[in-house]
Amino acid sequence: MKKAELAITRVAPRYVSLLQIHGSDSTEIAPLVVRILHASDAGRSPTSRAYSVGPSDWLLVDYSLSDMRRRLSADLGRALVRLTDVSAEFTTLRVEGAFARTVLGSDIGASCAVMTARAGEYAQTRLAQIEVILHCIGPDSFELHVDRSVAEDLETWLVVQHEAHTSNRIVQ
Repeated sequence: MKKAELAITRVAPRYVSLLQIHGSDSTEIAPLVVRILHASDAGRSPTSRAYSVGPSDWLLVDYSLSDMRRRLSADLGRALVRLTDVSAEFTTLRVEGAFARTVLGSDIGASCAVMTARAGEYAQTRLAQIEVILHCIGPDSFELHVDRSVAEDLETWLVVQHEAHTSNRIVQ
């Protein structure tokens, strides 16, 4: 990859589920969910990630649904729990290259999260007015978990931002 290049690729489809737990205080729920998600390596792939998207909602990427259902029923008993497969609703884009941080940081909504991100960190933010979960996977490499219906719009925006930054750099 040349220094001025930016690669935008769609990652192979992932298993994505939404975990919702209601009926308890969030201070009680969060530690319990952390324990359940990290109880064992069974049902987890090396790319498994859990994102807190609200006080009682988590987005689970690459967790086995059957294993999660088993663990939830064993550990939570009668709590009001909903585990929904939302895989068909999400797409993951990988953005990498020397201009990845520049392009992703060009939107005011994500600039701080992108510029300071280290591998393994994530942020829920907006790019081009599109809600994304931004996951830093390396120095100049990010994965964007985004609603499938707006993924093409986001890809177009990323290309336009890259072209704007590289043409500005050449003119200077």
